[in-house]
Amino acid sequence: MKNDKFKGEDGGFAINGGRGWSEVVFRNHMIDVRGTTAHAMGEYIFTDATSGDDVTVQYTFGYKRCGDGKVRICLHHSSVPYQVVCEVPKAVPSALMTENDIHEAQKAWGNAIKAITKAHQ
Repeated sequence: MKNDKFKGEDGGFAINGGRGWSEVVFRNHMIDVRGTTAHAMGEYIFTDATSGDDVTVQYTFGYKRCGDGKVRICLHHSSVPYQVVCEVPKAVPSALMTENDIHEAQKAWGNAIKAITKAHQ
């Protein structure tokens, strides 16, 4: 990063590796208001402050009105748009998932995170 004040800090998405963002445009797919809470989902487009390139990211936000009257984000998830990288083989009789499939996928993900940690120690 160019600013020595932040030397050694994470150069992650929020600060775009030190390049920053010049614009963020929300495109809501849906906003669901439920009293003192709400959910919004859609995509936002970030414009790189250096190159002018746009990056599209999908989001889900949860909001709530707090005791001081301010609306705050209480839930957030963002991800790059889904791209098909494989197709279900035609020989598979059913592509339906089970809860066990999810538990196995979660276990594999957790084990992968632990393996990455060990590799970097």
